[in-house]
Amino acid sequence: MKNIKEIIHQAVSALESEIETVREKPSSDILFNGKRVTSAASEYTDYTFECHQPAIRFAEEIKAGMGEKICTVHPVSFEDKTVVLRFPENIGDSISQVHLEWENDFVLKRTLSEILSLKDSEKEITERLNRLFEPAGEIIPFSGKISQDGSRNEAQADAIFKAMQCRTLFIWGPPGTGKTDTLGYIIANYLQQGKTVLFASNTNRAVDVGLLSTLNAIKTIGMQIRPEKITRFGDTALDSVELEEYQFDSQNEIISRERKNEAAEWIDLLSRREKILSAIKKRLENGKQATTNQELELKLSEQKIEDAGGIEGLESRLADLTAVKERKELWKKQLVATTLAKVCTSDLFHDLDFDAVVVDEGSMASLPYLMVLASHARWHMAVVGDPMQLPPIALTSDLSSREFLERDIFTTVSGAENSEQLFLWHDENPGYTSFFDTQYRLESSLADVISSVFYEGRLKTGKKNQKDERNARAFHLVDTSKYSPFLEQKSGEKGFKPVNPVHQEVVERLVRNMQERGIFTEQIGVIVPFRSTVYDLRNRLYEAGIRTVEVGTIHTFQGREKDYIIFDTVMSGEQQRGQVRHYSVRPLDEEKNGLSVPRLLNVAFSRSKKELVVIADMNHIKKVYGRKFLGRLLMKMV
Repeated sequence: MKNIKEIIHQAVSALESEIETVREKPSSDILFNGKRVTSAASEYTDYTFECHQPAIRFAEEIKAGMGEKICTVHPVSFEDKTVVLRFPENIGDSISQVHLEWENDFVLKRTLSEILSLKDSEKEITERLNRLFEPAGEIIPFSGKISQDGSRNEAQADAIFKAMQCRTLFIWGPPGTGKTDTLGYIIANYLQQGKTVLFASNTNRAVDVGLLSTLNAIKTIGMQIRPEKITRFGDTALDSVELEEYQFDSQNEIISRERKNEAAEWIDLLSRREKILSAIKKRLENGKQATTNQELELKLSEQKIEDAGGIEGLESRLADLTAVKERKELWKKQLVATTLAKVCTSDLFHDLDFDAVVVDEGSMASLPYLMVLASHARWHMAVVGDPMQLPPIALTSDLSSREFLERDIFTTVSGAENSEQLFLWHDENPGYTSFFDTQYRLESSLADVISSVFYEGRLKTGKKNQKDERNARAFHLVDTSKYSPFLEQKSGEKGFKPVNPVHQEVVERLVRNMQERGIFTEQIGVIVPFRSTVYDLRNRLYEAGIRTVEVGTIHTFQGREKDYIIFDTVMSGEQQRGQVRHYSVRPLDEEKNGLSVPRLLNVAFSRSKKELVVIADMNHIKKVYGRKFLGRLLMKMV
């Protein structure tokens, strides 16, 4: 049995270290073309900007600089890559550019508070945490029949059944294997049994997609559940009409209106009484007695008030009717869908238990997050993810803290250090693990490469190659060595900021060729291993008039997909003092970055739905990575 007290101690220490690092290195961003969305006469002014940093919503305050002018602003909302910032004064109709800086430690601090509360928790909570880290053992008898659409394959159907029995279940699903659809049926089956469910994921988009999948599963199996028993807690990312009636704030607004209508009769009664008393007072001041009708009306009003509990009782009753108690309303729900961060930061979840907790993208969730989620799981916990995709990330330079925060739950529980050990863990523990072995998204030729390299050949394809009769491969390797590429470092920049001019030109040419083939640039994504390269490529493509191709790091594309992906490895030999020096880099070398390397490459290679193009200097690759993971992977594409 793992020492839960020690794990809690590790979590506390790691979070404290991360908070300290975040405070030393505040987050920053530059936003452009802000538009005023409040009246010029308002005491404060709200501006809306396009923004790609969702974490900005958790900033308690933000330092905003516009030239020499500096002020403190606050985030109002963040939806669909749009942030609304509240300025203390009117800056004008628009703001062309603003530099932002903030301490991004709110979620960390609240998560730390939740973890500290687990230190002295009751035995039941300790047992829930232990079931997360030591899942073998107790089974809840289930003799019923699962409900599904009839399209679940054997592994998916088996996972749904196991979820009804297991106290803890780990579902390992590579890209395109139907994780989200199956997750929807798992939740629907829990609900059908009358169980309360908390569904959480890392991002608002993943929560929305998972909830829509669940709603579809509920409809498919013919289950009847009132919409008000299901809620989407927090901000939505998808512009979905179907989700509108499930938004927690919207549901509470409806309740508030209904209660105000119910309270209208009592408000009118108190108002009539005040009017009668005022009229009687005026007559008495003029030396006249109250009329018979006034006395009768006052007597009837006071009798109704007395029957309702008196003035104080009625006012208390009105307060209950007109104020929606969010905590009480949340406790009434049978299904709550929200982000991991919301569970850790909202006081409404304090002491709120659920019969089942389901976590999507669980391999990307940090252990402290999952510990908090596990503390809410009364009977079941199902963690869905892919340990061969990206793990959590941390900023702290303290090695032990960083190692703890970047460890995913799959490798923690299994003790695995590579894919072979992960599969051995799965094979030896079929009672509480499931592996989805059939993918339906990638073209079969690319899927075969990914299966053989990342999944020991266990990943089958349920989708035939949709290429023409020539059966062209869905992946291509562009070997740039014939163009004699070389690496430069950006002058005047700190840190590793590589520039490969030849590769940049190849990327631009490839995009042009795709356009000539009739491919819209919105369908194309360009992935690179380094953040600095993202900005360089964006600027080059923008200046070339190519402005709707999405360029990002591997982390940017985690959990997402494009029809066409260009993956630029960037690396070549670097010119130094008249010589060319070849060396490896952390993101691509397992000797420096361990299991993270195959995870990173797996994400990069599995984002395309139709076609993947990899740009690599194979002379460099053979010299530096020939026997390493990247070299073996690229040689599969030759």
